[in-house]
Amino acid sequence: MRLFLGTIRGTQTGFDFSGKKAAPNSIRVEIGNAIAGTADYEILQYSHVLKAHQAIGYAAVNLGAREATLSAETLRNLAKNSPVPLLSANVLDSTTREPIATPFVITKQGELTVGIIGLVSPDSLKRDADESIEVAGISETLRKVIPEVKAQADVLICLAFANDSALEAIAKDFYEFQVILGGDVRQPYSNAVAINRSQILATTNQARALGEFHATVDSKNKQLVKPAGTVTLMADSIAEDPAVRQFSTDYRSQVAETVLAIDNPEGYVANRVPGVKPPATYVGSESCAACHPKSFAVWSKSGHGHAFESLNYRDSKMDPSCVKCHVVGFGEPGGYLRSMADEKRLINVGCESCHGPGSEHMKVRSLAPPGEDVLLKMRPVGAGQCVQCHHGEFSRPFEWKEFWPRIEHGKESEMK
Repeated sequence: MRLFLGTIRGTQTGFDFSGKKAAPNSIRVEIGNAIAGTADYEILQYSHVLKAHQAIGYAAVNLGAREATLSAETLRNLAKNSPVPLLSANVLDSTTREPIATPFVITKQGELTVGIIGLVSPDSLKRDADESIEVAGISETLRKVIPEVKAQADVLICLAFANDSALEAIAKDFYEFQVILGGDVRQPYSNAVAINRSQILATTNQARALGEFHATVDSKNKQLVKPAGTVTLMADSIAEDPAVRQFSTDYRSQVAETVLAIDNPEGYVANRVPGVKPPATYVGSESCAACHPKSFAVWSKSGHGHAFESLNYRDSKMDPSCVKCHVVGFGEPGGYLRSMADEKRLINVGCESCHGPGSEHMKVRSLAPPGEDVLLKMRPVGAGQCVQCHHGEFSRPFEWKEFWPRIEHGKESEMK
C-alpha cells in the first residue's frame, strides 16, 4: 500500500503538480487547505485545482480550515461539481447537522479494502466559520462514523487537518486507525511516527509538500508491515504535467472574463464604515518624483519599479491572487483596478504600495512654505510591511538585511 498526501495549491506559476503517475496499489489524497482563501476568485481557482487533483488520480480531497469557513451553499456547490470526492465527516450544515461533504470513501486496492475518513480540527480554524456551518468535535464525530467504516474496510485511514497534539489524540483514543495523515503542523515530519496502533505522517501547510507513506498489510491481522513515511517539498525543478498546466491556463482565462467583488473596491472592503471615504487617495509614483528625485531614481531601477512586467510574462495580469503584489492599492478604494491593465499610473510596486496613499501628503506639501517640514508624514516601512508579499515561495527566505539594500532610500538630504 502506498499513500500520497500533499498541500498543493494554485500559485502564480501555475498549479504545482508533478506529472508522476501513481504506482500500483497506491492512493493519492489531499489533506486540506488546498483553497487559497474565501474570495470569489479563490473559490473559482479551487474548482480548477479540484479538476487537477482528479486528472492525476487523487481519490479524495479533505476539507481543511480554509474550506471550513466557506458557506454551506458554497461548499455544497463545490462538492456537487467536484470531479474528485470532497471529504469531511465533521463539517456540518448548522441547521440539519448533516455532513455537507462526503464523510468517508471506500476504495479497493488489490485484495485490500481501504476506508478513508476526513476531518478538520475546530482548533485549526483561524477565523469563525460561516453561520451556516458547524465544525463538530473530532472525538464525537469519530465515535459515530468509525463503526460504519470499519464494517466495510480492512484498513482505516484518517485524513485530519489538525495540529500535532490533535493528531496524537486521535491515535491514542481511536486504535482502529492504521494510518493518520495530518497537515496543520509547523514542520513536516521527517518520517512516520508510531503512536498506539497508528502510524502518523504530516505535511506542513506553509509550502507545497508531498508526503509518501509505504507499507504492506498482513493478510491475516490487517496490520502494517515495515511502515515508512517521508515528506518532500515541491520545487520548481519538478516537471509539471501538461494536462494540469492547462487547468491553470483555463482558470486564468475564466477569471479574466469574470466580474469579481474586488473589481468594485468601494463595496469590497468589508471593514470600512458605509458612506465614509478614506481621507487620502492614490496618486501614482510619478507624483512623488518632484520632491523625492533621488528616491524615485532608486525605485525606477529596482525590481519594484518593473514588477508588473512579470505578470505579462506569465499571463497573470488579470489574476487577483497575483496582481495584488505587483500594483498600487489593488482592492482598495481609489487603487488599481484590473481594467487599468494597459495604464501606467498605478502599475508596479510603487511608493504608495509601501507608504500608503499620498494625496493628502501632496496637498499639505503644496500649501507649505518652501523648506518647511511637512507634518503629515507617509507611513514608515519595516520588515512587517514587506512580508505581506515577500513570503513563502515568493521570497524564501525573506531577510530584511539582504533585501532592504536593494531599494534603500530615505530623506533626500541624506541620500548621495
